[in-house]
Amino acid sequence: MRPRRARGDEDGFTTVEVLVAFAIAAAATVMAFEIAGTAAGAVRRLETRRIAADEAEGVVLRRLAEGPLRPGLVQGRFSDGTPWTLAILDLRPVLGLGRAPPLWQVRVTAGGPGAQPLYATLMPGRPGETPE
Repeated sequence: MRPRRARGDEDGFTTVEVLVAFAIAAAATVMAFEIAGTAAGAVRRLETRRIAADEAEGVVLRRLAEGPLRPGLVQGRFSDGTPWTLAILDLRPVLGLGRAPPLWQVRVTAGGPGAQPLYATLMPGRPGETPE
């Protein structure tokens, strides 16, 4: 048989315990929102970079469709208005290749030619092809 409790004893939580529980829940909710916001920002930045890389590759493909490559700079704007620069360089003199077919370094940067490349590749020229 159980001992009887006094009538004043009640089961449940005290006000302080309830307030502490709410404070812990609120802190956890704030942290979850901060993490979600940080993750969403990172996803937006990655998507922006992916779009820029896709557009930069499109710049190179359009230039290739126009005909044989020639050294020089071409400038334009991406769909979001950001300026781009396409730099084409024949690497034969740099590498000391002499009479070999051209080896083109193709770079697309956001802004001027000295900026970080969004897209860069090497493309061999055709035998007998000479840059103008």
